[in-house]
Amino acid sequence: MLRLKERLSVTDWAIENQSFDPEVLPWAPEVMDALSDQQVSEVGLLGPSQGGKSSIGLAWTGWVVDTDPDPMLIGQPSQALAQNFVETRVNPMIDATAAVKLRLSPDLNANNLWLKKFKGMFLYSVWPVAAQFAQRPVRYAWLDDYDQFPEDIEGQGSAISLVGGRDASFEGREKKFVSSSPADDAGGKTEAFVAGGTDERLQPRCPHCNDRWEIDLQRDLRFDRKGTADDAEASATVVCHANGCILEPADRRRLVASLSALPQRGFVAANTRVSQRRRTFRIDGLMALTSWPKLARLWREAQIEWENRQDESLLRTFINTKAGKNYRSQLSGEKPVETDDLKRRREIGFTQGTIPAGVKVWTVQVDVQANRLECMAFGFGDKLEGWLLKRWSIDVLEDGLTSPAPFIHPEHCRVLLPLFDLRLPLADGSGKSPPPLTVHLDIGGGGVKGEGATEFAKSFWEAARALGIPASRITLTKGGSNPSQEPLMKRAGFADQKRRGGPKRTSAELWMSNVHRLKMIIDARLRRTDPGAGFIHLPGGKVGGADLMPGQAEGGAGRLLDHHVDEITAEQLQKGKWEKVRPRNETLDLLVAAYATVLRPPFAQSRTHMRWVPLAFRVPDQKPAAAGRDETTDRTSKVAPSATPISPRKPTPPVKKAATASAPKRKNWVQKPRGDWLDRRR
Repeated sequence: MLRLKERLSVTDWAIENQSFDPEVLPWAPEVMDALSDQQVSEVGLLGPSQGGKSSIGLAWTGWVVDTDPDPMLIGQPSQALAQNFVETRVNPMIDATAAVKLRLSPDLNANNLWLKKFKGMFLYSVWPVAAQFAQRPVRYAWLDDYDQFPEDIEGQGSAISLVGGRDASFEGREKKFVSSSPADDAGGKTEAFVAGGTDERLQPRCPHCNDRWEIDLQRDLRFDRKGTADDAEASATVVCHANGCILEPADRRRLVASLSALPQRGFVAANTRVSQRRRTFRIDGLMALTSWPKLARLWREAQIEWENRQDESLLRTFINTKAGKNYRSQLSGEKPVETDDLKRRREIGFTQGTIPAGVKVWTVQVDVQANRLECMAFGFGDKLEGWLLKRWSIDVLEDGLTSPAPFIHPEHCRVLLPLFDLRLPLADGSGKSPPPLTVHLDIGGGGVKGEGATEFAKSFWEAARALGIPASRITLTKGGSNPSQEPLMKRAGFADQKRRGGPKRTSAELWMSNVHRLKMIIDARLRRTDPGAGFIHLPGGKVGGADLMPGQAEGGAGRLLDHHVDEITAEQLQKGKWEKVRPRNETLDLLVAAYATVLRPPFAQSRTHMRWVPLAFRVPDQKPAAAGRDETTDRTSKVAPSATPISPRKPTPPVKKAATASAPKRKNWVQKPRGDWLDRRR
């Protein structure tokens, strides 16, 4: 009872009490010992997910409880995550560590969910709410997954600053630990905290040349970047940046083990002008637990997703969670798409209001405004190649006199019902298309406009269902509020509830679209220069300007009007967010709606082929027409001599079936679809 406790470092304590193996991640003891170093008051750790950050923090927590008890706080990004962390990590650590369990207070309520009482200390579990930090003086604080914390908590500052106000009574003995996987594209949270400290990076020793270099997954991991994910996994190697040595996956163990014999376990400070008061560390994904072949496979899968769909989500996930770096958008350093470039890209021979060869299915989108309805027809082909088929406005009802007032009169939605039977002529003159696969409405945002748009959309749903329109042909969406983490398109629920609870599945079905990510995808596709996967075609009208007669109505046959092209570029990416640079952006919103629509179940979702399209809504194959780009804004001229023509694509030849005398003729095949999956969803 009188013998003084031996002063152990966090690493030695974890080896003795938690069976910690320092050889698994030889760099981890350096971070752990910084947490028990009396000269260090702040420790930062930025690295890939599942890379040992939580194990380091839990070992430090156990060390505090057993050897140096004082009030401690553990912060998580939300209440749900805080509860999950206590139940799945903290409680099992207490139960499995005898030295910690013995320190629990004998009180009956000592081991609560949010407050744990130990001999000589309290352990608080909190989340980013200002009240959670009030009246809780703490000496130790661990902010985990800090990149997911809000930058400002209820106007009172960041979580780090709030913790700084809680440890004033322990000045000179306080300790903060800030750990996270990267999740902040701007790098203003954990990355900024790490950059403000010693900012130490790993420099292992090459097992072949014996030289050291700062390892970097994005630069040093090599694999087959043109093949499949399997090819990437099979060809994964790491290149020594010091002398170009090729390291096979079998060399990984020797490379990682070299850290044990190096000063400070391989860490070298990038910021030598600061003191040891704040020691901060960056861990590269090549030095974490994931094998190099698996890293190559995951990276190649993300690249294929970008190549096929221009979706950066898998790339962002890989760079953040596996490479351990904040993702910088592929487009972040690009100049905004120029409006004049899009105007010149309009294709002569592609006439607005017709469906050209290559389109397999088409949809209609409606953007609800206070006194009009902005509409667009958009077609999709293989690999989600897109065609803006028609762009028009509805600014008068069927009586030819009354202007629509969607936010005031939801019954005005009936003006949209004929869209379900709309058919556009095929470009080769062989007939008309099937009707649109679905008609899309945005149910609006917040405020009076949002409420009015929602009521209008519900009225539209009910009116269309009363006519027998299948539920899958009506798409109602709302923009998501968490663009960085939400999928591209997810089910938001149903408009009404049953009397005894639960969703009423016969009511309006609502979807949530990730507007930010969809705008990133569209921006990437607008930058493509050659027809094919993801390319967006814009109509340039007939040769000779016959389509541009004075007084012609918008949406008639012809080119996409100039102000509609202006609307496509009405927003620009600024500091990671899309901001308006012009007041009118309806055409851009309609493009977002078009891609959101086709991504919802039971339509394309992650598929890029068109085999999922129901027969009743599949556009027949037709002969391709030659098309060129409108290199001039002169309305009476043909394609300028310097134009680069867009080469036509060869259509798939139709399969000829032998005619039989007994086969009955099928009439009105479009108006009476066969009993496929779309019809069964009625």
